[in-house]
Amino acid sequence: MGVRERRRAALIAAAYELFLDRGVDHVTIDDIADRCDVTRRTVYRYFATREQVALAVEVEILQRWARLLHDLGAAWEGTGADRLRAALADVEQVIDDAADEVRFTRVFDAGPAGDDDSDLGAQFRAAVRDLLAPFVAILHIGSRDGTLTLTSSPELTASTLTNAYLGLAQRVYGMGDRLAEEQLIEPRRMLTELSRLYLAGLSAGGGHTAHHRRDGSGDQ
Repeated sequence: MGVRERRRAALIAAAYELFLDRGVDHVTIDDIADRCDVTRRTVYRYFATREQVALAVEVEILQRWARLLHDLGAAWEGTGADRLRAALADVEQVIDDAADEVRFTRVFDAGPAGDDDSDLGAQFRAAVRDLLAPFVAILHIGSRDGTLTLTSSPELTASTLTNAYLGLAQRVYGMGDRLAEEQLIEPRRMLTELSRLYLAGLSAGGGHTAHHRRDGSGDQ
């Protein structure tokens, strides 16, 4: 790794710590520069805006999650349904361990940084696809072996499952106390319940009335 790459990595690492500690809205370019003992001009050589720094941090987080799931996936065996059950259990633990990062993604998703059309934006979209890949693979396996019943394509189903799960996790870890007071429930248990609903709904014979067409012509 060259000098420029090391400096960029240091800026992202500093921003990561600051964003997770204070929240994106309470961190400035000057704060990031001070943490790295560089000038703000140096930061701007790498990132045009604070939102671009946030996008770089988001990419790092998603890439880390994707690597974790890839490594954990080596132990997912058996039928598609078996693998989905194991994957959801691992996801639950990953999300628990990454609660601060989940809270960051909640704030990030509320901003426009994900629309970035630069190379960084392309990295973000690639990281999202890498995160989806193991779930798409499991759904393909389950559809083929008959243990999972899909009403749409594995790609659409995987996107639906992961977006809904992350959205709920963001609420649980971003406003858990408020949810507990308003709804008189233990918010964290909703994630476990959502996994159960996923398994019940996708397991063969779980009540679906339509099947994804095996020729791949289902919804995209």
